[in-house]
Amino acid sequence: MSDTDNSTLHPNSFQKLILVLLTLLFGNIVPVFADDDPLATLGFTDTSDAQLVSTFRAPKPLSQTAENVTVVTSTEIEALNAHTLADILDTVPGIQVQHNGGPGITAYTTIQSISYNFTQVYVDGVSITNLGAGFSDVSLIPARIIERIEIVKGAASSVWGQSLGGVINVITKSPEQRALGGIASASIGSRVTTDNSLQLSGTSGHTGYYLSGGFLGSNGLLPNTQDAINNAYGKLTYDLPNHGLLWGTFFYTHADMGDLFAPAYDLKELGYKRYLLGSVGLRYPLNNRLELEVSGHHTYNKDAESYFNISNGAPWSGSPDLPTSIATELQSGGNIKLTWRGDNNLLVVGSDYDHLEEYYNSSDGSTASPFSRRVDRWGIFLNDTVTFGPVAVIPGVRIDHTQTAGDQFSPALGATWQLTDSTLLRAYTARGYGLNVLGTTDTPAIKIWTMQVGVESKAVPYLWLKGTLFRNQTWNDAVGQQLALGTEFEVRTTPVFHTSLAAGYTFTDTTMAGYEVNDLARHTVQLALRYDDKTYRGVLTGRHIFWNALPSEEGSYDGLMWDLHLGATLYRHEDNSLEVFFSGHNLFNGAQYDTNQIPSTPRWFEGGVKVAF
Repeated sequence: MSDTDNSTLHPNSFQKLILVLLTLLFGNIVPVFADDDPLATLGFTDTSDAQLVSTFRAPKPLSQTAENVTVVTSTEIEALNAHTLADILDTVPGIQVQHNGGPGITAYTTIQSISYNFTQVYVDGVSITNLGAGFSDVSLIPARIIERIEIVKGAASSVWGQSLGGVINVITKSPEQRALGGIASASIGSRVTTDNSLQLSGTSGHTGYYLSGGFLGSNGLLPNTQDAINNAYGKLTYDLPNHGLLWGTFFYTHADMGDLFAPAYDLKELGYKRYLLGSVGLRYPLNNRLELEVSGHHTYNKDAESYFNISNGAPWSGSPDLPTSIATELQSGGNIKLTWRGDNNLLVVGSDYDHLEEYYNSSDGSTASPFSRRVDRWGIFLNDTVTFGPVAVIPGVRIDHTQTAGDQFSPALGATWQLTDSTLLRAYTARGYGLNVLGTTDTPAIKIWTMQVGVESKAVPYLWLKGTLFRNQTWNDAVGQQLALGTEFEVRTTPVFHTSLAAGYTFTDTTMAGYEVNDLARHTVQLALRYDDKTYRGVLTGRHIFWNALPSEEGSYDGLMWDLHLGATLYRHEDNSLEVFFSGHNLFNGAQYDTNQIPSTPRWFEGGVKVAF
């Protein structure tokens, strides 16, 4: 494997290598056209009738969903050879991800250029937001445990509460319907970047289980971005009479890493993260129309940071024996909801409760340290979907008591119209809010009015098209109003000779008092070329984000960042298979970042093997 030395491959040699790899992959293409279903694309399946939960907290068809929603399927995830949730989100139109380094290093996610502090990330409905830092670290969630991802773009406060920018809901894998199955995987790449894991899954009688454990580590694809991450996940289910279900989940991550290298400030950061999430739940039909769901959860998050001078290794602040800062957070809560399914409507009513605790201590002399804070928050919500033939009307409302930013009222109204069998129209407007970090003093909530209109169509032969116009107006009592006008467009093709294309483009123009706001992405482009004949597979992805940073930040926006992911199944028999895979990241060694303090990772490669049994 190549290391991060850019001189190891001459450009001409590198291009020849890529050509050889593509020839090996596509050399055995069988001239078979797509199936009769024009949207049975490779990973890009037609989800118009998929039963989704993230927009409503209860399953309903995407064709009756007014919000702009993207679904990432298990087929897409597997094809990417992804390490973490951050790697997957890189490929989603309308999503911008800022990486501090390679796999497992902190990553920040924004939706349609709204600040990453207001993107809410959930794992099976449980928030993983860091209360003190105010963001969800999507690099901590391993890709192998994910069944699918449902992304709501725009305010979703009438359903989820504080979700000003949108919601990313990770649905984890469920137990397989056999006694025992599993997957073992191992990979190694540049700078000894390794990802090794084992998954076990099965069902015995009424009881099912899914267990996963792994290690992700690297010597650092950028200076001072080494990491060593151990994680484990488990899910147990028990089938109850009348299609009821009892479940419990457990997730733990133990991460040590370097997270910052800033030569301009003679500064580097080292730290560790400890994260635990547990949940239990019950879903039970009370009759053929009414269903009850009750769940509880607890999370523990500890984040320690230490800063040192690059030049001499001396502590930048605080004591050399103790981390510069330690933040510990605990969250305990639960929810209850009732879902009623009528002949022409779906009604969900429920309540959420969370008890939050934060403890912070710093040795840098900060006047805000040490401090502790305890907060109780609750909310009640009611959402309905009423259908009139091809039209669905979706009203919703939620009231939240935040304790730190007053009470919040979040109404929403949406509609969908199945104009023809192949074309769907959407419209949505909502008021939402986002909360600032949990600190020593209370600060006002950030408010938003969002409006969206969109169309989704497969009327053009061999194409699936989706377009959305949006208007986001944000404000609070301390900051002036910001207005973001934008559009998002996606196109996907039917596979021909097992090959399909996809493209996404998002444009956002954000202003305050008529002046442009910097440091929010203005242009975002995602491209993908996919091949899959069930024996060989390949994905070539490209992405470009114009962060629109201030000139003083010396950002770089070179073209597109290209990644190549290949796989070949060497053996398959029933549930058993042997697969080898290869990935090349940042193939042309591009530089694309919003500040020169956190540059892009240089070109790097990795390869591995996966055994299913």
